[in-house]
Amino acid sequence: MYIQRILSGVFLVAFLSLVFFTTLAYLNLNDTYTLYRQDQIALDILRAIEPLENNILNINNGAIAYATQGHTQALEQHGKGLANYPRSLRVLQSIDATGLGKSEDMQRLMQHADSVISLSSRLVAQVKASPSGASFTVLEEKLHQHLYLFRAVVKAIEHQQQAKQLLADENTQSKLNNMLHTFIVFTAFMFLFFMATYWLIHKTLRSRQQAAELLREKEQLFSILFYKSPIMLALTELSTGKIIDTNDNSLAFLGYSREQVIGRTAHELKLYPNPQDRENVIQMVLNNQKVRNLEMRLRTQSGEIRDVMYNIERMHLNNLDCILLAFEDITDRKRAEKKLKDSELLFSTIFYKSPIIKSISDANTGAYLDVNDRFCQFFGYPKEEILGKSSTELQLWKNEHDRTAFAQKLRNEQRVKSLELEVKTKQGAIHHISTHAEILRLDGKECIVSAAVDITEKKQADELIRNLNISLEKSVAERIKEVSDYKYALDQSSIVEITDKTGAFIYVNDNFCNISGYRQEELLGKNHRITKSGYHSKEFFQDMWETISRGNIWKGEIKDLTKDGVYYWTETTIVPILDEQGSPHQYLAIRWDITSKKASEEALLRAVDELRMSSERLKEAQALSHVGSWEFSLEPQEAIWSDEIYRILGTSPTETPTKLESFMTFVHPEDVEHSRKMLTAQTYKADTSYQFNCRMVLKNGSVKYLYNEFKAIVEPDGKPVKLIGITHDVTKEWLAQLENERITSDLLQRNKDLEQFAYIVSHNLRAPVANIMGLSNLIRMLPPENSAFKKSMDGLQISVNKLDTVIKDLNNVLQIRRQINEMKEEIDLQQLVDDIKSMVANLIDKENVLIYTDFSRLGKIYSIKSYLHSIFSNLISNSIKYRQPDQRPIIEIIADKIDSKIYFYFRDNGLGIDLKAHEHKLFGLYKRFHFHTDGKGMGLFMVKTQVETLGGKIYVQSEVNKGTEFILEFEEQHMRQW
Repeated sequence: MYIQRILSGVFLVAFLSLVFFTTLAYLNLNDTYTLYRQDQIALDILRAIEPLENNILNINNGAIAYATQGHTQALEQHGKGLANYPRSLRVLQSIDATGLGKSEDMQRLMQHADSVISLSSRLVAQVKASPSGASFTVLEEKLHQHLYLFRAVVKAIEHQQQAKQLLADENTQSKLNNMLHTFIVFTAFMFLFFMATYWLIHKTLRSRQQAAELLREKEQLFSILFYKSPIMLALTELSTGKIIDTNDNSLAFLGYSREQVIGRTAHELKLYPNPQDRENVIQMVLNNQKVRNLEMRLRTQSGEIRDVMYNIERMHLNNLDCILLAFEDITDRKRAEKKLKDSELLFSTIFYKSPIIKSISDANTGAYLDVNDRFCQFFGYPKEEILGKSSTELQLWKNEHDRTAFAQKLRNEQRVKSLELEVKTKQGAIHHISTHAEILRLDGKECIVSAAVDITEKKQADELIRNLNISLEKSVAERIKEVSDYKYALDQSSIVEITDKTGAFIYVNDNFCNISGYRQEELLGKNHRITKSGYHSKEFFQDMWETISRGNIWKGEIKDLTKDGVYYWTETTIVPILDEQGSPHQYLAIRWDITSKKASEEALLRAVDELRMSSERLKEAQALSHVGSWEFSLEPQEAIWSDEIYRILGTSPTETPTKLESFMTFVHPEDVEHSRKMLTAQTYKADTSYQFNCRMVLKNGSVKYLYNEFKAIVEPDGKPVKLIGITHDVTKEWLAQLENERITSDLLQRNKDLEQFAYIVSHNLRAPVANIMGLSNLIRMLPPENSAFKKSMDGLQISVNKLDTVIKDLNNVLQIRRQINEMKEEIDLQQLVDDIKSMVANLIDKENVLIYTDFSRLGKIYSIKSYLHSIFSNLISNSIKYRQPDQRPIIEIIADKIDSKIYFYFRDNGLGIDLKAHEHKLFGLYKRFHFHTDGKGMGLFMVKTQVETLGGKIYVQSEVNKGTEFILEFEEQHMRQW
């Protein structure tokens, strides 16, 4: 029991001693932690002040360098410093230092920092706004003064914090010494106590106490080293990859909380953009390889990819195989390295690969120190022949006094801009250049830095533009005179009027005023109601208006009333003038006075009624007016012809029986059906005149044009029994009218040509000319070293080429009109097609084109071979060019002769044309309907122009994806068959 009591007492004393020592140790540790915390705060302040001080120095140095040297890099340094200043300031203000933000030193630090920023910003702004060479000494002195004060405050704060740190270290050392003394005394006491009582218990208790103390120290050390380390640390289990622990710095970097990462793997958190990277690291660790300075990439919680550098150690903790990962963020360093490389590459590219001619030479000797690739290419020398020699030695100047003047100007002004000079290449070619040069000090040496551009093409382009303007003005003047001559001829021979789309007069010629009795000012703005006679029905004018509104030509006879109340007749042709959409916007009317002709016809009709009374008078009248009379009984079919009928037909009663069929044998084949229908109709009305025109082919082969008018004798029951009529030989009048129509058609065609010419001038010439003028003005304002100068020169060349192409196209079109008198010749159609096929044989073979021809009904013709060759070639080329990609191209060319007309049919199975959308502009100049292949839109325009020049017409039938058919129609008399 005694031993037990002793043991109990020992244990009680031991317990009380342990409590006392633990309390004392806790108090000492708490004080130590407080001192450590103060030391840490002081250290954080010193760390935060250093980047702030560097930031302020960058702002100051950037502003001073920009003010003194004008470097844009200094301006960028100043701007970056301003951008980083708020972040540096927030870092300093966020440190948990009691009273630090309110201390006098801290306030003075902020004031001086703000002053430095304000003064540097003012200095930069004044440098930007002031001209070159201005002085800013006052601002620079103030800036230096506040920077000095700022750095003085920084030094004071650093000394203050270092003093606090030193004091904290001394207090910590004192606490440790006191704790050590206490521990020694307690140890000595416990040693004597336990030795006096139970040595074994004393020894055991002492051992346990030492073990507990060591564990606490290690835990504290690990906590400090691991959790508060500025290096990002993470501890993971090697086999499963689960994160065991990580420090605060790595959590802040990745953007996760501790609860989000503990127990999870990097794969679950998607930390590695490339999962294979982690597998490679694990493999290296398993192979017992040291992992040092390994660069990898990590993904943060926000999705940002950052570059990090790893150092990895393998260790065993609590019987677990683990790896400790230490890594640091090197993203900014990588970016800085890349930016430095990019800057070096940019400088190399700007100087050596620049399209501008650049060089650096010694200002005193003139020897070239460096030149770029363009310099060597332009002058034709290799670089090794240039370096160390002067321009005089290389004979680069056309005139030596140009170099002397250039050097003198550069010495006087220190800078030369846009100076035009003439230089000579190694091959002796003379070029014009525009030079910009400046004297600079490079590596302590006075050098001339020059940049030049070749303006030879610009000089040539200016000369070309002047010549083109002269040529264009001359061509326009010739065309205007030609159209004016035609207009004068038409005004002298015909009655001409032009109305707008509502029918109001916008132009009337003198002949219109003379026949109508109205002055020009009385007619302009009015419509045809001012001369309306009331003779024609409402339906007559409705039909005329509907015809011309659809864009068709209307022809007919109109009876009008003069201002004095006198009736007059005109033979009228109204031609709609269409706009680009194919709708009429004006109407051109050309008239001929036929009042006397109508009076003759009316007199003849009256004379017919008097035939029974005066046969001789009738014969004389008929002979004088070339009008014959006739009667035709319907049942039985008998006829009576006057002598003038036989004379008109060039026959006699003995040669030709007076029958309807005899008359029909003279009628032109194309007019037989209409004439027979008029003379054999069963629905004639009494007191109604019927008229028809027809052509008669006489025995000698000549053709006459007849005007026929008759009335029917109708019985009371309405049955017609006899036709009584006249036949007027109007061959002379008809031929005159045809000639007038030909002149009118030619005038309209030339008017269209002029409109097309005006359209081209206003659209196709105006755009390149405007571009040339704009680019020329821009080039005058741009220095040669400007990148826009080269682009402007390229644009100028493109515009000049376009202008030259349009003028060549216009010359080709005008050439067609002027070459109409080219000698005609006999043309073998099959040989013509064979020639074209041989010209495009490669294209035919490549596209596997099948061309089928049928000239069995028309083997040879007599025409202009070059025109026909161009027409056939363009149509064949278009069929091949606009073929369907999934079908073999098939082209059919067929010639035929029907009555007095010759037809050519061109058919293909190509892409076709949407006629609903494009019919009105199908044959326009520069009009294209498929853009998958090259073309200018000249082909169909040239075809139509050449066909019409040969006196023909062209028609088109087409459906999209079903092919196209072009039909050419010619009068046999224009292209007679052999």
